[in-house]
Amino acid sequence: MTARSPARSRRMGAFLAVALLAAAFPSSASAQGAGDVESARALFVQGAKLARQGRWEAARALYARSLELKPAPLTHYSLGVAQKALGRHADALASFRAFLAEPPTPATSPYVGPAREAVAALEGRVGRATIAVRPGNVDGLTLVVDGEPMRGSPGRAIELDPGAHEVVASAPGFRSTAARFTVAAGGSVEVPIALAPSATAAARAPGVGGGGLPPVADPSTASSRGALPIVVMGVGGAFFAGGAILGLSGLQQASAARSSADASAARAKGIVGDVLGGVGLATVGVGLYLLLDDPAPSAPETGSVRPWLGASGSGIEVRF
Repeated sequence: MTARSPARSRRMGAFLAVALLAAAFPSSASAQGAGDVESARALFVQGAKLARQGRWEAARALYARSLELKPAPLTHYSLGVAQKALGRHADALASFRAFLAEPPTPATSPYVGPAREAVAALEGRVGRATIAVRPGNVDGLTLVVDGEPMRGSPGRAIELDPGAHEVVASAPGFRSTAARFTVAAGGSVEVPIALAPSATAAARAPGVGGGGLPPVADPSTASSRGALPIVVMGVGGAFFAGGAILGLSGLQQASAARSSADASAARAKGIVGDVLGGVGLATVGVGLYLLLDDPAPSAPETGSVRPWLGASGSGIEVRF
């Protein structure tokens, strides 16, 4: 048998590469433009070259970019291989399942068996978490797991790599809430998240702030305002009564005086009584002023109370 020449081997390798690319990116009418398809092919070729060199992270990034431009079954498969090599088992599982979800073709059939074996092995290496959000059925709810939007819907188990994770739940009218949890390989956990209304939403709730009932008034303030005038009037009344008693005592003593000393003492009592009576009357007036000037709501005024002081005496005038 004649050995193949290096040039012939290179031509055969190029032919196989072109055939593989044609299988991975079949020509069909699609939403992608010709430029996107060509870019996706170039990224796929570069990713395959890096994968053969064991540079899995760079290959994974190129495969992912190729998929964004043009989804293709073999790109899903190749991305799953790179993710599995990096230990990103949950992502690899999703990629292999996406590959198996496509109808097999002559170009993809050789990879169906390895993909199924990979899925069977990876299903035992991932953990599962169910995110239970309360209250349920919140409009606009978003869940972010480890910085990426969560695949699937709340209440359904998601597959994650073993280890520690964080989920952040947010929705309009609620505060963002984070929960940290750990899942083991082959294990499952339930992660409860209780959403609390935001400060704005709480202020709009019935009975709180401007959207509900006004705050209840403190009765201690009104009672303290009404008590002060009463106390002042009571003190003034006591002074006035004391002055009146002392003045009457002085008058009785003056009428019964038998000497100049007794008369002087009687006049002194009268003067002191007049002073006390005047102070008491003035104090009562201050109390009345405070009472009438009280801004607290009251019944409509139907009369008036006015102290008076004149040459003939003093008193309180009440009009209805």
